[in-house]
Amino acid sequence: MVVYILKYIGPFLRINTLKKENIENQLFYFCKESLKHIVLNSKCGITIPVKNLKIKKTSNFDNNTFKSISPLLCIYKKANAKLYEIDNDFCWNEDKFKKEINIYSNILMTLSLLEMVDYYKLFEGIDDKKHSLYDIYLNLCKKQLEFYTSNFRNLEGLFVDKKLSSDSLADNIIFEDKNKKFKFSDQALAMSAFYKFSCYENNKKKNNIYKTFSLDILNMFLNFKSELYGINSGELCKLCMALNIFYDYSKNEEAKLLLLDLNELLLERFESIDYEIEDEIEHLCMNYLNFYLFYKNSNIVKFKQSLKNIYHRLLNLYNEELGIIIKNINQKDITFYSTDLLLYLITLMMHSYIDEDSKDNRILADIYKHQIIDSGIILSWPESPNLNDRERYRNFSLNSNDLLNEENFRMPYISTPKDNLLAPVFAKKVTYNIKKQTFKNPKSSFNSDKNFTILFLTLYLFKFKNFSAVVQYSSKNR
Repeated sequence: MVVYILKYIGPFLRINTLKKENIENQLFYFCKESLKHIVLNSKCGITIPVKNLKIKKTSNFDNNTFKSISPLLCIYKKANAKLYEIDNDFCWNEDKFKKEINIYSNILMTLSLLEMVDYYKLFEGIDDKKHSLYDIYLNLCKKQLEFYTSNFRNLEGLFVDKKLSSDSLADNIIFEDKNKKFKFSDQALAMSAFYKFSCYENNKKKNNIYKTFSLDILNMFLNFKSELYGINSGELCKLCMALNIFYDYSKNEEAKLLLLDLNELLLERFESIDYEIEDEIEHLCMNYLNFYLFYKNSNIVKFKQSLKNIYHRLLNLYNEELGIIIKNINQKDITFYSTDLLLYLITLMMHSYIDEDSKDNRILADIYKHQIIDSGIILSWPESPNLNDRERYRNFSLNSNDLLNEENFRMPYISTPKDNLLAPVFAKKVTYNIKKQTFKNPKSSFNSDKNFTILFLTLYLFKFKNFSAVVQYSSKNR
């Protein structure tokens, strides 16, 4: 009996001593490694030969690893995340790929890589192997942006969704329109990605076509501003989010004024609509994050008040007895999408930065453990860095006094990709049974839109928060 109690208390204490910083670091680590796996190893899209990236210092990268990677030029919409071991490599099932290309998830993929370009730049002069990812990611982003421009625009030059209509290995790959409609938010995300890429040193000395192209998109928004007021609230929120990201990168005052107008419209709509919160978790969280970023850039008080309003509505979903959020309680089974759960968690974490009196640590730990980890919405988790890895240490120092605990990288009992042959990605959704109070095992599905929404926002918001070597860099360069 005593042994049983001790076995129970051990995990209980670990869960309840898990701090917000541990959760942030775990999510950052997972998303960083998930991105690397998807982009370099999944083959879930059109790939480019590594030699075409024209990496100068390939000797810095482990030869076997370098030969095995297949960098993505674009990513498909859906796949099965079950892995197959072939010649010591773990591969995705190419027969399960849905070969449609959503420009939204592709631009988010490039933006995620650009965020990690900043991160791996920090290893220059201290770890050549890790710094080589800076070269790979930056060169890959250039190829991706060129590929999007050549293949995913309509006759008017606007970015639109496409689908593959030829063999992906053909010399002349052919895409056809999936949908002739365009979204303003897609154009704004592209504007952000092209501007972000234009800011790197190797582009500053040239006639910067990337920045020019980005500002051309901005001029389109300014010239057709009146058309923006008629888009639906979901699209408006995505557009404002993309403009927030663009302003963060560019500090362009015209973009800030446009953002102010559109955020005021979004806030007006939000306050005038009585949302069915149970069905709008993702949308409310996106509103929160959008207003959070704009408040950070503008210090306009009414947006801070809107954050508190959304936060309290979201917090009402938390069930203290179960340690999870509950919606549609009258149903037998409740479906939670991965974006519902992860954006909810991210929103709570971001709120703690503007509300010092917030007491969310227990709630964060509960939801993280019981609803994200235990639900299986994360299909597998990469192994922690070993003790010789600089990422395992504060300041990347390799000093034993700076060693980061395991809780900063993963929970101890989650399966690795090698253990359960599932990719380290987020499943599309998970179902909770009210009567049994248990989650059903989710399907091993991969949805690029949902995954890259989570990956980008996590990497963008938490990239530099808890790595002291990077915090110093962040204050100078962001």
